[in-house]
Amino acid sequence: MTSASSSVPGRRANHLRATPTDELSWRPMQRSVRFAVTVALAATVFYLLFLLNPAYRGNVYVWLIVLLAEGLVVFQALTTWWTILAHSPSPDALEVHTWRRKLAAGELTATVDVFITVYGEPLEIVRGTILAARDMTLQHTVWVLDDGDSDELRDCAAELGVQYLRRDVHDHAKAGNVNAGVRRTTGEFFVILDADHVPSPDFLLRALPHLQDPQVAFVQTPQTFPAARGLVAVGTGEAQRIFYELVMPGKNHFNAVFCVGTNVIFRRTALAEIGGMYTASNSEDIWTSLELHRRGWRSVFVPETLARGLAPDNLLSFFKQQFRWSYGGFEVLLRGGLFRRKGLTLDQRVQYLLTSLHYLLSLSALAFMSVPSLYLLFGLSPIRSDMSNWLAHYAPFYVIIVLVTLIQTGGFKLSSMIVSIGAAPVHLRAFVMAIFGRKAKWSATNAGPGGLPGVGLVLPHVALLLLNAVAVTVGAAALGHRFTNVPASLFAMFWAVLYIALLARIIIEAVSEPRQVKARLERRRVGALLARALPWPERVYDVDDNLDLTVERAAGSPAPVPVSN
Repeated sequence: MTSASSSVPGRRANHLRATPTDELSWRPMQRSVRFAVTVALAATVFYLLFLLNPAYRGNVYVWLIVLLAEGLVVFQALTTWWTILAHSPSPDALEVHTWRRKLAAGELTATVDVFITVYGEPLEIVRGTILAARDMTLQHTVWVLDDGDSDELRDCAAELGVQYLRRDVHDHAKAGNVNAGVRRTTGEFFVILDADHVPSPDFLLRALPHLQDPQVAFVQTPQTFPAARGLVAVGTGEAQRIFYELVMPGKNHFNAVFCVGTNVIFRRTALAEIGGMYTASNSEDIWTSLELHRRGWRSVFVPETLARGLAPDNLLSFFKQQFRWSYGGFEVLLRGGLFRRKGLTLDQRVQYLLTSLHYLLSLSALAFMSVPSLYLLFGLSPIRSDMSNWLAHYAPFYVIIVLVTLIQTGGFKLSSMIVSIGAAPVHLRAFVMAIFGRKAKWSATNAGPGGLPGVGLVLPHVALLLLNAVAVTVGAAALGHRFTNVPASLFAMFWAVLYIALLARIIIEAVSEPRQVKARLERRRVGALLARALPWPERVYDVDDNLDLTVERAAGSPAPVPVSN
C-alpha cells in the first residue's frame, strides 16, 4: 500500500510572497528534463576525463583540492537529480481518503496531543501559534511546552484555554522538552510545532489520515515562509522551497523522509520503541528518524502547505540554524554507522548519506573561492593547459549543470546563493567540531530581541574578501608583464571579483543588522500576523461513500479504523 503524496496543483504558486494561494507546486518531470540530465551526464564525464588526464595536471596540491571539490559537486548533483527524478506524483491511497472522510464526519476519532515547543520566543508570536493550533479541526489537546519558564506565557495559555507544561530540569534542549511532554500526556498521536509555525485549520485532517498505516511512524509536512523579507529570510525561504518541492518528495519514494523538527505528527508507540526523541545530539530530528527507519518504521511526506512559519531574519540566527543542522548531518556521516549497522535499505543509506554530504558542498565553495587567489598571487594552477582547451571542456559542464538546476527548480533567487556562500565558514566550523566531538550550546533560532554582533560575525568572510581583493590588485598589475598569461589572469580576476561581490553583500548585511533591530522585530511581528491572517488554499475533501466500499472490496476486510473509536 502506498501512503504517498497528494495530487499536483494546477499552477505554480509563489509562497515566498504574501499571496492568497501558497500551495506547493510538485509537478512531474518532463521529458525535456530527463534529456537535459542525460546531456549533463555526458558533459560531466567529458570534463572529468579532462581533469583526470595526467597530461593536463598542474600543481598537484591545487589539482587535488579542485578534484575533490569538483568531485563532491558532481556526486551531489548526480544523486540529487536521481532523487528528484525518482518521484512520481500520485493521489492519496484509498485508505487515506476513507480515514479523512470518516474523521471529518465524526465517524472515527483519534486522540491527538499538539505540542508547541517554546524557548524564549516573543509572546505575541507564540500566542498566534497557540490560537491557530487550538482552532484546528478534529478533536485534539494543545500543550505549550515552555522551556523559557515564562509566567506571562503560562497566563496566556490559561487565558486561551490550552494546557501548559514546564520542566524542572532543562536538559537535552528541544528533544528533552518534547520527551517531557510525551511522558506527561497520553494521546495516540502527537504533533510538534515550533513556536513561530502557524498550522492551517485542516492540518490534522490532511496529515493524520496517512497514519492509518500502522507501519508509519511519522508524517512530515513542509515549512513555508510567505512573509519572508530581506536577504536572509528570502534566501532561506528559497532554499527551503527547493528542498520541500523537489528533494523531499524524492526521499518519500525511498522511505527516507526525515523529521525536520516541526509540522510533524508522530505515532506515540513508534517513538516509545526507540525510547523517545533522540537526546544525544541537538539535531534530534534526523537522528530520531534514522533510529525509527532502522527498526523498520515508515515515514510519509505530505506535499501540502499545512503550516506557515518565520524564516531566520538575520545572519546570527541563520548561522546558528545552519550550524545546528550541519553539525547533525556531520554526526550522522561520522558516527551514524550508515553502512555498518543493520536495518536500513540501501536506498535509505544513500539518502541519509546525501543529507550529510550536502553540507560538505560548503568546503567545495571555500576551495573555489581560494583558487583564483592562488593563481594570481603565486601562479599555482590546478590545470596545465591553454585557455581555449580548458574552456572547451569546462564550459559545457558548467552551463549544463546550471541549466538542469534551473529547469528542475523553476529558477532560484540570487539571495539563496548569497546566504549559502555566507554559511560556508559555519559549515566548516561544524565539520571540524563534529570530527573532534565538540558540542555547541543550543538556542532557538529566532528567540529574543537581543543585539547583533555586526562585523565580528563575518570575520572569515572579511578575510576571504581581502584575499581576493589583493589577488585582483596583483593580477591587474601583472597584466603588462610579458610572461603573464593574460587570458588566464583575466579569467581568474573575473571569478575573484564575483566572489568579492558576493562576500561584500554578506558583510554589508552583517554591518547593517545591528542598526535595524527595531525594524527586524516589527517585520517578525507583522510576518507572524500575516502567516495566520492569509487565507489557506482551498482543498477538495472526500465525501463519496463509494470510496469506503472500494477499499473494503479491495482489502477483503472492513475499512481501517484508528486505535480509538
